[in-house]
Order: sequence, then C-alpha cells, then structure tokens
Amino acid sequence: METSTQGNGSGVLMLAAPPAPRPDRVAPITEGTARLLGAAAILGIGVIHILDAASTYHSTRWIFWAYMALIVAAVPVTLFLLHSASPLGWAVAASLAAGPLVAYLWSRSIGLPGDAPDIGNWLCTLGMAALFVETSLLTLSLTRLAMGRRSR
Repeated sequence: METSTQGNGSGVLMLAAPPAPRPDRVAPITEGTARLLGAAAILGIGVIHILDAASTYHSTRWIFWAYMALIVAAVPVTLFLLHSASPLGWAVAASLAAGPLVAYLWSRSIGLPGDAPDIGNWLCTLGMAALFVETSLLTLSLTRLAMGRRSR
C-alpha cells in the first residue's frame, strides 16, 4: 500500500487502496478445490437418488435398480476424484452426471418404459435439485477437462 498526504497541507496520512482486480482476469479455482466441489456434487447426486428411490421401488422396479447402480457408482467415483488429479476422474464424473441428466429429460419428455406418469412432470422438487447438481457437475467436469487439454 502506498501512503500519501492530502494536497491541502493538512498533514493527514491517507492509505491508498490496492489496485482493483481486472474484470477480464478471473482467478481460477485450484485443482484441489475443484475436486472437492466435484466430490460434493457426486455425493449430492447420490443422496438425491437415495431420497427418490423408495418411490420407484413398487412402480418401476428397473428405475429403482438403476438408481441403486448410480448410488453405488457414486462412492468409488467420489473417492477417485478426491485422491487423483487424473483427467479420467473428471471424465467419469461427467459421465456420472450426464447419465441421470439425460434420463430425467427423457423421462419428462417422451417417457421411459413403464414410467408414463412422469411425462410432463418437470417441476418435481427432487428432479429440479438433481438437474441443478448434475448440470453443475457436468459443467465443472467439462471445464476441468478443457483446462487440462489447454495446459498440455
């Protein structure tokens, strides 16, 4: 910080503010922070599908088992992402987000086999939460993959 005195001769010492950050230069988050955010998003996807699984068990059993597969897959993907800076972790995280995201869009538009009641049910609370988390994880994963390619 620089110091200066007022030009009126009062002798008041004023501290100059540090230069403002340039708006065109955004500091990226660190790889560790990104991996932690990705892991939290994966766990969020798992929790959302745990909460919704009970409602699918009796009506559409195959969707219930797809949820179980997603939940089980979330655990090792989370651990891998936390413990490895490999681009493979981001690619798998992107896949884990894209699968249920596409399935949700499909189920609400043309319907999944045996799940016709969900057609048009776009404002389901858990569905909206899942869309948010899955889209966030997919965006983060694709961004980290693109940053990795640029740095090579």
